[in-house]
Amino acid sequence: MKSYTAEAIRNVGLFGHGGAGKTTLAEALLFLSGAINRQGRVDEGTATTDYDPDEVKRKMSVSAALAPLEWRDTKINAIDAPGYADFFGEVVQAMAVSECAIIVVDGLAGIQVGTDAAWRQANTDELPRMVFVNRLERDNADFNRVFDQLRERHGTGVLALTIPIGSESSFKGVANVIDQEAILDEKGSPQPLPDDVAAEVARYREMLIESAAEIDDDLLTKYLEEGELSIDEIRTAIRRGVAERRIVPVLAGSAMQGHGIRSLLDAIVDFAPSAAEGHARVEEGSIDGGSAALVFKTVSDTFGRLSFLRSFAGDIRPNSHLWNPAQGKEERIGKQLYFMRGKSQEEADVIPAGDIGVVVKLGDTATGDTLTTKDHPVVLQRIKFPSPAYAAAVEPKTKEDLEKLGSSLARMTEEDPTLEVHRDASTGQLILSGLGESHLEIATERMQHKFKVNVTLGTPRVPYRETIRRSAKAEGRHVKQSGGHGQYGVAWIELEPMERGGGFEFVDKIVGGVVSHNYRPAVEKGIREQMDKGVLAGYPVVDVRAILFDGKEHPVDSSEMAFKLAGSEAFKKAASDAGIELLEPVMEVEITVPDEFTGDVIGDLNTKRAHVHGMEPMGGSTVVSAEIPQAEILRYATDLRALTQGRGSYTARFSHYQEVPQHVATQLVEKLKAEHAATQHAQH
Repeated sequence: MKSYTAEAIRNVGLFGHGGAGKTTLAEALLFLSGAINRQGRVDEGTATTDYDPDEVKRKMSVSAALAPLEWRDTKINAIDAPGYADFFGEVVQAMAVSECAIIVVDGLAGIQVGTDAAWRQANTDELPRMVFVNRLERDNADFNRVFDQLRERHGTGVLALTIPIGSESSFKGVANVIDQEAILDEKGSPQPLPDDVAAEVARYREMLIESAAEIDDDLLTKYLEEGELSIDEIRTAIRRGVAERRIVPVLAGSAMQGHGIRSLLDAIVDFAPSAAEGHARVEEGSIDGGSAALVFKTVSDTFGRLSFLRSFAGDIRPNSHLWNPAQGKEERIGKQLYFMRGKSQEEADVIPAGDIGVVVKLGDTATGDTLTTKDHPVVLQRIKFPSPAYAAAVEPKTKEDLEKLGSSLARMTEEDPTLEVHRDASTGQLILSGLGESHLEIATERMQHKFKVNVTLGTPRVPYRETIRRSAKAEGRHVKQSGGHGQYGVAWIELEPMERGGGFEFVDKIVGGVVSHNYRPAVEKGIREQMDKGVLAGYPVVDVRAILFDGKEHPVDSSEMAFKLAGSEAFKKAASDAGIELLEPVMEVEITVPDEFTGDVIGDLNTKRAHVHGMEPMGGSTVVSAEIPQAEILRYATDLRALTQGRGSYTARFSHYQEVPQHVATQLVEKLKAEHAATQHAQH
């Protein structure tokens, strides 16, 4: 592939709901442009951009893939992004390096959850967009209905550039609204409009000209005076309107049958902003005269790393050096640069400004980092990935898996920034968090086939705590005589409950020398160790004040160990007498749901022992604030999607610990005792 200037490059992402046909559309674009000689199929596992084993197996996209092609002396870097919510991080990556979002909408289903999510992200990134209404060959598909939905939701700037000729099984091509011509054969020349669509084209054309005229005062004056604009004037106005995000062109087609693909390629060339017009989001420095590339995706495998980057300024050349401000290090660019099409690599002499390419085996550069020049440094805005909403405990299957687990998880989180890993200090479990259940399942399958590490995913244990209900006193005795030196330590302690969050306090109230100063810290150590082990169900004891007020020692047989064991025994007895209750972590949760699902969500929260603080309207949605026990929302990402048809979202953060209600605690304690015993057995 030859080198193109930024003015002749279009970086466009294909976004929308899962199943709308984005991958099939990418395949049709590649095929019609001659980039591939056979159009692959998702259901056969032969699509160019669905090459990952997990994608072939599931017949759906799980990662963004590049599909570069050439059309009318222009390079189009199409990025095929997944449509399912679990892989929305890939959407965010793709939008970060696109100048235009092509929103693909199913001609039968219309606007869906993924459509709205992509539109919102395009708003966040201030991206111009076009819409391709796909799959119009299907029974009951209806372009007019989908167009009206789009216009109702997104305003009168939504305008048709092409409309279908025929419908459902008789869909045979598209009519160009600007030129008033028919395109019935993707490889043939335009033809006169059939009589049965002429009136419909005229109606859509009137809408188009009225909106185009409003883009420019001179055009508006001409339109009001003459009632018409030239084709060149219409095209110029649309291009400006798209760039200013005042016009959203809509095109009709069928990626499977190849209808409307030529018109879409022409529209991308004619109306999408070029790479030279795309605005780089700069955090520090100036892009003028400098060099700046954003690493937007990292792919790891057993052979190393591929860093996908978009150059916003300056050419990237082999055997050169660039500066990484985030790491404070210089990166050597090796001799191999590539353009990727799916999994196939094409060697590149240079990755020019505005283009997207791949660099191999960078040392320290991560996704989101900027590569620039040290003497003229620029820092581009980092990609803001969605926060994890679903967590699972990771257990290696064998000792060999355990040895490789840490490094493999590090590679996975490097490749996918929406994955997070941490060790829960309270439960000891290794926790993997992501955007949903499918997200984590696929991540662990990738670990298996990329790094040969096998793991199972389980429900995270809730980090319960134990505490005491009232004050109590007890004696702890560790007295043993077995010939030679014995062991002798006696400690009297009193336990008092502290306010929630108080932690632990040890108070020395020994009067006189009944217990020597050097043995008293041993009593505290014994108490602390027993607190960590728990008394009721094996969970740490918190919010307790322990007062050492009496004891006995032996001039020969006493030792620190004897008093440590005495302290532990005294604590167990006193805590049991004081009455142990279970505490559970409570999360502060904010749930955003479309208004029509608010009632269902509130009803569900009532079954989860939630305390709802308030509901705040927010433009067609409601933000529900609530406190919910963590045990009730371990699978809430899945529950919320089911309740809201995938349109709800939430954030959760730890708030405080509270007592588990008695009716819940009784059954829970028995279950937790059994789980704790099983864990202890496994560890030994």
